[in-house]
Amino acid sequence: MNRYAHIDALRAFAVLLVVFAHAGLTFVPGGSGVTIFFVISGFIITFLLLREREKTGGFDIFGFYLRRLIKIVPPLALVVIVPTLIYMALGGSIDVLDFLGQIFFFINWRYLDSQISVLPGTHVTWSLSIEEQFYLVFALIWLFAVKSRHYLKIVVGIAVVAIVYSMLARFFLFLDGASTDRIYFGTDTRVEAIAVGTLVAVWFFTHRSSESVLGKPLAGRRYAHQLQERTVPMLGRDWVMILAVAMYLFSLVYRDELFRETLRYTLQAVAAALMVLWGQVASRQGLGNLVMSILQWRFLQVLGLSSYSIYLVHDVLYKLLEPHLHFLPKPVLVLVLVAIGLATGILLWKVVEVPALAWKDRHFASANTKSEMAAANRDSTASVATEDPDAVNLERREAP
Repeated sequence: MNRYAHIDALRAFAVLLVVFAHAGLTFVPGGSGVTIFFVISGFIITFLLLREREKTGGFDIFGFYLRRLIKIVPPLALVVIVPTLIYMALGGSIDVLDFLGQIFFFINWRYLDSQISVLPGTHVTWSLSIEEQFYLVFALIWLFAVKSRHYLKIVVGIAVVAIVYSMLARFFLFLDGASTDRIYFGTDTRVEAIAVGTLVAVWFFTHRSSESVLGKPLAGRRYAHQLQERTVPMLGRDWVMILAVAMYLFSLVYRDELFRETLRYTLQAVAAALMVLWGQVASRQGLGNLVMSILQWRFLQVLGLSSYSIYLVHDVLYKLLEPHLHFLPKPVLVLVLVAIGLATGILLWKVVEVPALAWKDRHFASANTKSEMAAANRDSTASVATEDPDAVNLERREAP
């Protein structure tokens, strides 16, 4: 079973929320999809850095940023940069500073309390900016922290400070009368979800071989007939998944204004984090196994893997096509737009992202990934392969 299938499925769910919301279904909580993306990003990036430190004892910051650029730039150039330049050449109205904000990842700060002027449909780059700002700062801190034997405590400290500061910032800004845009688009107010993903990564990294993840060994004659050799760990129990879903749904239906501008983001981040952890355990109960088998559905996996390209391209197509499809009934229009957005995003992933990532793997794979591949080549039963059979593929699942 693909150990990270649930992460791909979570990405698929998140991007579907966004594309349906932008297609005109205003009741769909597209913003919660962004929070899910943030949590996943924090988890994957942090876990990869921790594994790199474990395998190599250091951190290749140049390789880190280079791999980020190879992941991000090709689709960004094709969907945002080149079309914007063409649009400007044809007389389209674009604010140059806003455009630079998209390229250099500060567009979210341009979005605060004002309307931005960019290529129609490319405003979604605001969330990409928040992620890259976090990675820039985190990587610089990690460059020095990785040399310390207390590196785990340093990462936890950074994450906790970011979470507390982000929560307090939302509360104080709301009480001070700040706009919804200020809270929604600010790096300081939204970094909490990425930091929650970071904490989850540290916990899983330190407990991945413990009974909390693997379950307790079964022993004795009463268990001789059971194929399962370990108990279901706490995180694999059905109530963990049910609690995560309940927390997420509550965050949507509870409409108190203070809650929506403050704790809503926290609740959604924790719910996403629980789902990430739940999917990592070695065994689950009956309902969990059924859900996990659904999450393995190939279409969901493809949507998750291509979610970055879908996220970038879908609204550009919507803005381009909607004026010519206004004659369609609203339900039909939504389905047509969503189908086109998903299909184009998957195609973009296939012809742009996949070759770029393959080229990256050949020339700029991380030291951690190289060591995993070497170990697997030396001995297919090596402990490193047994410990994490999907480790080589995890790097390919890096969120942008």
